[in-house]
Amino acid sequence: MKKLVILILVCWGCGGKLSDEQRKRLHDGMATQDIKRISDADMQAAALKFGQSVFADLQKIDKSLSKKTKMDSFAAKRDLRIFMLEPNDSTLLEIEKALVDAYVTGTDIGMVGENLQNIGEDSILFTKPVFKDKPDGSQQFSYAIGIKMAKKTVILASPSL
Repeated sequence: MKKLVILILVCWGCGGKLSDEQRKRLHDGMATQDIKRISDADMQAAALKFGQSVFADLQKIDKSLSKKTKMDSFAAKRDLRIFMLEPNDSTLLEIEKALVDAYVTGTDIGMVGENLQNIGEDSILFTKPVFKDKPDGSQQFSYAIGIKMAKKTVILASPSL
C-alpha cells in the first residue's frame, strides 16, 4: 500500500508535461522507427549518392587519401568503414579482389569508375579507383578506396527515403 501511494505521488509530481524540445525529439525518434519499403533501385541510388558525398568529404580532410588515422576517425564519426583496396593484398575478400582485378584490367581499356556492391544482407560497399599519372600521359590504377556502409546508415542519411 505504501509503495502505491509513493508511485501515485511521483506520477502526480511529474505532471506528464514535455517541453517543446522534448516533444520534438520524441517525434523525431519515433519517425526513425517507422517501417518503410524501399526498392533496390532507390537504395542503390541513395547509396551511390551517399558514397560520393562521403568520398568528397574525405578528400576535403585528406587530399592525398593516405593518412589512415584521419580516415579512421572520419569513418568512426559517420559509422562507416573506410579502407584501401590494393592489388596483391591477400587480406581482401573475394568480391574486393574481383573489384581490384576489374579496375586493373578496366584501366587498360578506359572503362573504370565508381562501383557499388551489396555485401551480405545489410551492408553496401562503395568503391572509387585512385590513379597515378604515367610519364606518357596515361593513367595506372594505384588502389581503390572502399567505403563499407550499413544500409541503415544510408537510409538515415537520405531524407528522400
